[in-house]
Amino acid sequence: MPVFNEQKTIREIIAKVMAVPIEKELIIVDDASTDNTRAILKEYENVPGIKVFYHKKNKGKAGAIKTGIPHTTGEIISVQDGDLETDPNDFVHLTEPIKRGEASVVYGSRYLNRTEKSLYFAYKFGARFLSWVVNILYCQNITDEATCYKVFKADVLKKIPLEYDRFEFCPEVTAKVSKMGYKIKELPMNYYPRSFEEGKKMNWRDGVKALWVLIKFRFVS
Repeated sequence: MPVFNEQKTIREIIAKVMAVPIEKELIIVDDASTDNTRAILKEYENVPGIKVFYHKKNKGKAGAIKTGIPHTTGEIISVQDGDLETDPNDFVHLTEPIKRGEASVVYGSRYLNRTEKSLYFAYKFGARFLSWVVNILYCQNITDEATCYKVFKADVLKKIPLEYDRFEFCPEVTAKVSKMGYKIKELPMNYYPRSFEEGKKMNWRDGVKALWVLIKFRFVS
């Protein structure tokens, strides 16, 4: 769980994750929050099943994920944001294809959920466009490249050399698992979007960077 300035939601999302009825560990990496998030996380340092790490300087979402990956011990790794846009109970069905040996990479898709909501048309259009680019460049068949819920067999994710530190995690990991020959399986997920006023951090510039990363790893790297 990469976290940056989530004092309003961090307690609730931790409680939701820990209540999911599957065996798990929660690795939290605070990316040098400037609000009260770090003080709140101190409360969880000795809680069984939770490990907390802190960045001295802000590195970005992917930077926090890269810090957390080596500390995982399970056979499946998933990313969970520190807000309340997603429902951790989705982990129950998102991990099943990996447990059954049917897939090594599973993405939760907001757009396979018939009740999907979106506050910003431009954001939804950008996400769908990036998914289309992935399908063309990497011969995948996905609808939600930018999803938070990306679930991996641990050994798959751990052997990917991640280069970027910020929101480029999504396109980079998608490009690299595709080039490794893995087909991404998608399943519906719940999604409760928040506004920029409520703390949403991604913007159109991140979409442009994502497009460049997808092109770069297909034709340059």
